[in-house]
Amino acid sequence: MTRGQTVFIALLTALYLCFELAFNARLLDVVGGAPSTDALHRIEVFGRSLSGIAVALVVLQVLLGRRQRSGRRSPSFMAIAFWCALSGGVVYGSLQTLVEGLVAASTPAFRRASLNIVLVQRALVDGRVQLAGLDDDAALFSQPAGKAFLAQFPVMAASVDRLDEKIHDAKLTLITRQVEQGFGGPAAYYDRYAEAVKKTQEQWRRYARMPGATDVDGEVARRQDQAWGDYLSDLGRRGWTPSTVPANAQDAVRRKVRQRVPVPASWDLADEATFRDAVATQVRRKADRAGAQALTVKGRRIPPGLGWPAFFAHPGVQAELRDKLHLPAGVALQPAYRDGAEFQREVFQPLVAKVAREEQVRYDAPAEDFADGRPLAERGVEAARAAIVPPVALFFSLLGAVGHLAKLSYLLLSLVVSAVPAWQARTRFLWATPFAVLALVWVVLSWTDNAVTQSRLYGYMRDQVRDGLTQPEDTGVRGWLLGNALHVVAVGQGYGYPVNELVRTRLLGGLTYGYVPPTR
Repeated sequence: MTRGQTVFIALLTALYLCFELAFNARLLDVVGGAPSTDALHRIEVFGRSLSGIAVALVVLQVLLGRRQRSGRRSPSFMAIAFWCALSGGVVYGSLQTLVEGLVAASTPAFRRASLNIVLVQRALVDGRVQLAGLDDDAALFSQPAGKAFLAQFPVMAASVDRLDEKIHDAKLTLITRQVEQGFGGPAAYYDRYAEAVKKTQEQWRRYARMPGATDVDGEVARRQDQAWGDYLSDLGRRGWTPSTVPANAQDAVRRKVRQRVPVPASWDLADEATFRDAVATQVRRKADRAGAQALTVKGRRIPPGLGWPAFFAHPGVQAELRDKLHLPAGVALQPAYRDGAEFQREVFQPLVAKVAREEQVRYDAPAEDFADGRPLAERGVEAARAAIVPPVALFFSLLGAVGHLAKLSYLLLSLVVSAVPAWQARTRFLWATPFAVLALVWVVLSWTDNAVTQSRLYGYMRDQVRDGLTQPEDTGVRGWLLGNALHVVAVGQGYGYPVNELVRTRLLGGLTYGYVPPTR
């Protein structure tokens, strides 16, 4: 490339590095904090996009060099743009396929283990459990090294021998706390209870306004008097009485009356008894319809005349409330509680215990229930994704940052060499610069430790990962490579995070990449 092209590519690479380093910091916040499925998906999209841009920059550099060597004839700028866009799209899709393939290929045993491991991971983030053999610093998991360990914890713990046995005693407690958090705690659940009580009270008010069996006769008499009085008033405004309506107006009067009262079509305008019978039939039918609709709850008829406390305590109303609030059958709700402690003891804790027991059955289910097509396959796949995506995303992010840092050093060095005539003959050796930088960084990180990688627990889990990949006929290379990659990521993220976070907050104005850490 020309000197101008080299400067252009160097500037683009430096700009990309800023966004990649900032993304790496935000990625560590996400994957080191037991992320939700939505948060993980959003950060994945940004990660794949940046990886696609990284490869597109390499393709751009190669094609610009080729165009320069061809005397600026080929490829055209249109072709360069096409190949850059194509390469970026291919990398984006390939990374997505890689992750989806790893998740889909996960075994039922791995999915089951991942479900249990993610449970422990969330408890670590919340500070509800401690791991023996790890640094005792209470703030460890808010530090870069601790976040990197949390990101790797699921995939490393999946290789631990007899894992289910080791977490069995604490499992129900962890599930119970997770269920409590899922409901938002007692205060948030009380708000749901209060809203349900409010709607039940509105239901009672509608019920109280309806005529019950004990007062239908009184309602009939009242409506009869009112309807007959209205009829007489209408006639009186014309100077008529029921017996003095002219013959030519009787049909019109009869039609008008029938719009409000179902008297017979041949009704005599002076027949008060038939009029009153029609009103009584109308009122009783309406009362029957209202009673059939509003006085039956969950298939149980509610007797008329109940006050608010008796209505609330009715078995049908209680059953409906338990369904709305997902409460166990033994809970008897009250329309009000003395204080929060009473509500938590009588309502919230029985609910949490019921749901936790149901959840534990799923966590303890046999591995075959997590196979494709089985009842827990979806839960298992989701847990496997939570275990696989974080270390993979961190690895490619670190690789992209270090790789383009090496490329930037090559570009800057080439600019310096080309500016010194005595050094220009040595430009053919510059291609080795990126590889030398990568190798140097990798070696340094491989031989460097932090508080996590020095711990007894990390060493034990790393050995379990290596042993899990080593077969009797193998040399152990695969296990060593994976263990080394995990070590490099753990150490590299620990040392790189402060710089990356500075770039994100200072140079890029606090770019969030679609993720805002939850307040605790």
